[in-house]
Amino acid sequence: MTRTRIALTTFAAFFVSQVMAVLIHGFVLAADYEPYDGTLLRAGADAWQFIFLPVAHLAFICGLMWVYTHARLTGSRARQGLTLGVVAWIMGQVPLWLLWYAEQPWPGSLVVKQLGLELVSSLLIAFTIVFIAGQTAAAQVVAAAQR
Repeated sequence: MTRTRIALTTFAAFFVSQVMAVLIHGFVLAADYEPYDGTLLRAGADAWQFIFLPVAHLAFICGLMWVYTHARLTGSRARQGLTLGVVAWIMGQVPLWLLWYAEQPWPGSLVVKQLGLELVSSLLIAFTIVFIAGQTAAAQVVAAAQR
């Protein structure tokens, strides 16, 4: 896989992650977050820390791209996307939301919603990576060994 292909795939996956974050946390869960407005989330013009949200997503995507380019995922692209998405969810989203649940006064039902929606997001990001990136060198080695 060329560096250009990796960069384009990273950009596309980052774009998907940003869209999903806005949809999930800005719209779908907005009513669930409303009772905690002002206590958990920074607000106002002085909240420069919001820049860390896309930075965190980009770091996650870069790590996931590294996993994809080094993992020996087998099967169809759909199976590879499913595997990569579940791995991403387990490595990134599950620990994140369980830590927040341990620290914040959120009800369990909210965390279940967050985890379910983040699973969908992780799968969409993974499918974006798998279908845009094409076959990695690790996957080519596996395919050659199976012949």
